[in-house]
Amino acid sequence: MGLCPKATRALTEFALTAPGVHTVFADVEPANPASVRVLEKAGFRRRAADEGEDTARFTITKPGHHER
Repeated sequence: MGLCPKATRALTEFALTAPGVHTVFADVEPANPASVRVLEKAGFRRRAADEGEDTARFTITKPGHHER
């Protein structure tokens, strides 16, 4: 795993330790495959591409919590 996915994973794990934070969202341009791959390697999952928008939403949820 490269430096960017490791840093993304570390920041995400830190964010998920904050009180009340159960999910981290990332919006990315699908036309940027390197950014998409960083999120995938860091454990994020693609959730949706907004109709009429040029972004796709990726999320990662704290273990034991379900996304709404």
